[in-house]
Amino acid sequence: MNESVLIARAEKFLDKIKRQRIQVEELRDFESFITVYHYLKENLDELYELRDTMEIKGYKAPYRSLIRSSRSSITELKAEEMHDVSRQTQYFRMKAAAKKNILDRVKSSIASHKIAIGHLEEFATITCSTCKKKFKRHEIEFVESGTCSCGATDLILEKNDHGVYRLGALKYLPLSGEYMVRMSDLSPMGREAFRSIVRVLKHEKRGIVKTVSLVVKVLEDGRWIRKRVNMDMDDEMNYEREIRKKYGRNARIEFLQFHRKKPAIINDKQVQTALSIAYVKFAKEIVDGILDNVMDKFLKNRNNVEIYDNALKTASDIAGSITSDIEDEEDIKNEKLNEILKENNLMDANDIINRQLERDLQTRNRIKRKLFVEVPRVFILWDIVRYYLTTSYDRRNKYSGPFPNLRPNLDTNQLKAFVDFDKQVVGILKEYTDEKIEYIEDMKEVIAKKFEIENKIKGLHVKSNPPAVGAAILNITGKLSIEVASDIFSVDPVNVKAEKEKIETFGKPTSKRAQKFLEMIKK
Repeated sequence: MNESVLIARAEKFLDKIKRQRIQVEELRDFESFITVYHYLKENLDELYELRDTMEIKGYKAPYRSLIRSSRSSITELKAEEMHDVSRQTQYFRMKAAAKKNILDRVKSSIASHKIAIGHLEEFATITCSTCKKKFKRHEIEFVESGTCSCGATDLILEKNDHGVYRLGALKYLPLSGEYMVRMSDLSPMGREAFRSIVRVLKHEKRGIVKTVSLVVKVLEDGRWIRKRVNMDMDDEMNYEREIRKKYGRNARIEFLQFHRKKPAIINDKQVQTALSIAYVKFAKEIVDGILDNVMDKFLKNRNNVEIYDNALKTASDIAGSITSDIEDEEDIKNEKLNEILKENNLMDANDIINRQLERDLQTRNRIKRKLFVEVPRVFILWDIVRYYLTTSYDRRNKYSGPFPNLRPNLDTNQLKAFVDFDKQVVGILKEYTDEKIEYIEDMKEVIAKKFEIENKIKGLHVKSNPPAVGAAILNITGKLSIEVASDIFSVDPVNVKAEKEKIETFGKPTSKRAQKFLEMIKK
């Protein structure tokens, strides 16, 4: 396919996605849900095809051939030909930039579609009214054309109370790949919140050995020959044994170099960006809805603050209408503001503002900054924690879910990202929203406990209730009561107590014979 045709095709498809926004608020029955779900799936298949075609055609590194050709030909040119070469180089650079930009947009769109599909799969449970079969999470994609495997067409959409999802955030995803436009729309505090979330999601694992390069001395036909060898590494691999197995017992390693990899919590830049944008904009919508009520609680005299705001607006309008000079405008605005404040007894003759008003203005700025910057980060940290607690290692490893490219487990360095969990923000969200959230003093220990349990039961055929296990861990390590932990995950406290008993008996003898056997081993 011609390059310009491929770019035009991709732009046309992305613009079509931009015009056809998904309406997640209308997902009230199976038909509306499956229509949106299949629409996103079909888009994703087309986007994958576009991305693969572009990467085959070299869009991933479009400047490479340009640099190579310029280096080889520049020394052979005459002076009078330099101008023409410069114009041609500029033209090819523009084409290379177009390739890079369109591939970035396609990758951003892919990331956003994967996130949207993951949230929809967490949100819904599809039940067949005939055979009572339930389709959850990734199983939903097997419901083709609204028909169950038994042939029945009467399918019912039910909300998954145990799922981790935020449908309200999906409308803010850059589904058409316009992530740069979405980022430019953010306010200064929104950009700060965006950067803080990206820092969390980019938190890297301590360097793990991915590959090793070796120079090996091998005896062949009575002569010592040096060979360069590259090997992929895993946790259980012994490179010395592998070398001797391949080249014989006499092989000698003369040089080796380890190549380390530092995977992030979410190991995909486009997913990090899309999630950060969606959570920042969704959190802003929530904060805007509760801000007035929050201010009523924290401000001593809300009426005086409103008088100040009106005075500031009036002063700005007057100053803007009188002069166009920026410095003069600022002086006139301050002069008019002081005049209005004095008329309302909020400033004395020495231009000293009312102390209570000044404290209220400082409090308002502090609370606004805390809410607009911290709420997005609290939301995504809380959602990731809930997702870790309610899913198995295999589930996280095999399926993308609401957080594509999320690492199935984390090391101690990455767990530090969950330390800073703002207590005041959590309290405000509990009081003014319907959010099921609790402040947990040591969040990283809660996740570490889940990983510890997963390691203990690895290879054992232990049947468990994942949401109840998550609630039990919040009770054991997070110090929440069983009732509160059960409410967070919408599970029965009886099930939580049962899972707690299982957790506390892992590795302990469950019978007198088992206890006696362990005592005999210790002797």
